[in-house]
Amino acid sequence: MMNMNNKHRIGTLIALMLVTTLGTFAQSSKDTIYVQVSDMPNAVHFLPAPPDTASMEFTDDLIQWQWGKTQRPTPRGKKSSDESPWEPRIMERIISECLQIDTISKEATPALHRLLLRAYNTGNKSTSHAKRYYMRKRPFVQMGEETWAAYDTDFLRTNGSYPSGHTALGWGTTLVFAEMWPELQDTLLRRGFEFGENRIITGAHYQSDVTAGYMCSSAGIARGHNHPEFEKDIKAARAEYIKLKGLPANYDPTAAAGMPRGEKILNAAVDTTSYRYLGDLARLWSAQKLQGTERGALAVEHADCSDAYLMKIFGQAMNITVSPEKTPAIAELVSMTKKYANEAATALKNTHFRKRPFVQLKEATPLPQEEESHRTTSSFASTHANTGWALALVLTEVAPERQNEILKLGFDYGYDRVIIGYHWSSDVEAGRLLGCAVVARLNANDSFGKLIKKARAEYQKASKK
Repeated sequence: MMNMNNKHRIGTLIALMLVTTLGTFAQSSKDTIYVQVSDMPNAVHFLPAPPDTASMEFTDDLIQWQWGKTQRPTPRGKKSSDESPWEPRIMERIISECLQIDTISKEATPALHRLLLRAYNTGNKSTSHAKRYYMRKRPFVQMGEETWAAYDTDFLRTNGSYPSGHTALGWGTTLVFAEMWPELQDTLLRRGFEFGENRIITGAHYQSDVTAGYMCSSAGIARGHNHPEFEKDIKAARAEYIKLKGLPANYDPTAAAGMPRGEKILNAAVDTTSYRYLGDLARLWSAQKLQGTERGALAVEHADCSDAYLMKIFGQAMNITVSPEKTPAIAELVSMTKKYANEAATALKNTHFRKRPFVQLKEATPLPQEEESHRTTSSFASTHANTGWALALVLTEVAPERQNEILKLGFDYGYDRVIIGYHWSSDVEAGRLLGCAVVARLNANDSFGKLIKKARAEYQKASKK
């Protein structure tokens, strides 16, 4: 009779073979993915390394790991366990529930299914570079525990924790469907956000893995917009959905949809009574060590959020000169994206007031000239982070050849606000996520897509000079 150890080894081997087979298929088949792994933005370049267990930054990961364990006996914990399979059928169920239809399948809804599968695989594979590079231990391994979720296996022990692939496939899929049907963007993106948080609850990922997963998938989907069939798939899925819902054939789901509402998508701001406040404090103190360095000086310079300055620094990342005179379409994209990103961030600030770090801690900053004007404005969410990441995603669509440089600038532009004490890390993370949502909403408009194409032509011309 086979002993339990042998059964365990065989089960792990089967799981490894299954995931490897599925991953190879998703990578190699052009019909099931928008971006091949070799063309994906490389998170090793544009994201920081995962926090070391001996670092101050790890405090937040540790606190959130403990929070996750408290959720396991609750209905939220059960949902996290139920949604742990690494299979498209889970997202098919989640998206169909959000869209209020019976099912999404190849047979019943071929256009919706095609869009979902490609978005799912693009989000999933967006983490590949960093996973292989860092091979971070997962929380349950680090803490000497067993897998907890119903569908997690010991395969996870040898699969890198940073960034979270589950998070990336879930957030990436909901970003694409928010673009397809912006009337339901808040519902879709909230589910995508929670799908990432599930992995903290199951003990399969740290908070920083999940946060990185959101960033990877948004970058991968931005790159995916360059696929010749992306726009076609969106329109086909939209038409199919209109028919399913019995709406007029010319129904426009963008007409009544405003900017995404951050308070409906994200969690509330971290409160000083929350354990996670200690994580924000630890990350603030770590970032403030950079004040007085060359990096700190750049953070002060990046406080400038004017259109002209944004055109200058993102033009440098694109290796061209961006200006209304030389590149009018790109300049218009920068101004438009900033405008709508600011609008969404301001709306969120108005619903969740939080004191800025320098106000809360009664500290001076390396940017004294702006302290007074920022004392009474909310720290949550960071408009700079929102704008920087939104611009990075839009300009990745314009200049995919420079995607890593553009994305790094967009990410760092948010972190700068922690360095100088104007935002907590969780404010910056919320700002970036809201930036993802803003870009999905903008991409839903045909006029924005046409502007992207003009900007792309401008970039190609300018980059050859």
